[in-house]
Amino acid sequence: MSAREFVDVLDELYGKDPWPKPLHALHGTLLLDSGMTLHDAARTVGTTAHRLQQLHSADDRLTEILGLNPRDIETRYRNRALATLGQLLVGRGAELAFERIYRDEMHTHELQLHDLRESRTDTDYRLYNGQGRPVYRINIKFHGALFHRAPELVGLDPHDCFALATYKINSALRKQQEEGLPYIFVVVGVRTLSGETVGAKIPSRYVDALAYLYQAPRAQGKRNFEDRVVDRLVSSGAAAFVETYERIREADWYIISARRADRLLREKLYERVFALRIPRFAQQFRSAELDMHFSLADDLIPLRRFLTTLREAGHAKVVTLLERGEY
Repeated sequence: MSAREFVDVLDELYGKDPWPKPLHALHGTLLLDSGMTLHDAARTVGTTAHRLQQLHSADDRLTEILGLNPRDIETRYRNRALATLGQLLVGRGAELAFERIYRDEMHTHELQLHDLRESRTDTDYRLYNGQGRPVYRINIKFHGALFHRAPELVGLDPHDCFALATYKINSALRKQQEEGLPYIFVVVGVRTLSGETVGAKIPSRYVDALAYLYQAPRAQGKRNFEDRVVDRLVSSGAAAFVETYERIREADWYIISARRADRLLREKLYERVFALRIPRFAQQFRSAELDMHFSLADDLIPLRRFLTTLREAGHAKVVTLLERGEY
């Protein structure tokens, strides 16, 4: 990637918004190039005139700022950027598809879905009643790769197996008990979708720009840059996003409450948490989480059945089912 190509990506993603530090200084040098005075440019981007003058006269501005020339990106950083952007796009597709399914199924303004993704918590949405009070916490989980050893290790068909980390179940139940809000996992999967397969369809300029930030020793604001790329892919209707979104929206969707997940975990602990039966689990399955494995058909509830019950029987009925662990 050339310096000019990287700057073009920044222009596309940030427009008139401030560029992330320390690239704000690069923006200042471009303002100088366009004819703005040194003091005005420094004030506009939030740096000192001395620093801006120093960067403006540098032979390689990007290397001076970030410590790396964008032409020197290594393959491993490109692969990391590709997989990360692909996974983030899958997650965004699942969130937007859930919003669409919810709107299509509920046909009511009595309950309102509020998007909490910007808060970066373990809750994607809250559902509010007509008085503006929260009534449910909702967390969306996407599962893609098949667990091929599921028949041997947890007694499930790979296509019927959904894994959820035990610590997430515990955390969800604790939040439910502390706040008095039923916690619901919404689950969807498309087996052939992964960060790598989706990332391979993302325009290379975004992948290269993120790879450059991953590798550059003085780069900051990587998460914000990732979000900007995903926002751009979604808002522009990029093929990588549209295809991903449509496949996720048409997939089978399920729900399981934290209460039901916890009950099943306790009932089937040694049967479905195979890590407890494997000697030296951490050595054999490096970086693996301690997962509980659920049957999609037997343990989870179809999302549309849950929404139909909520729409027709009401919130009180659903809360009772959730607290019993039936949903």
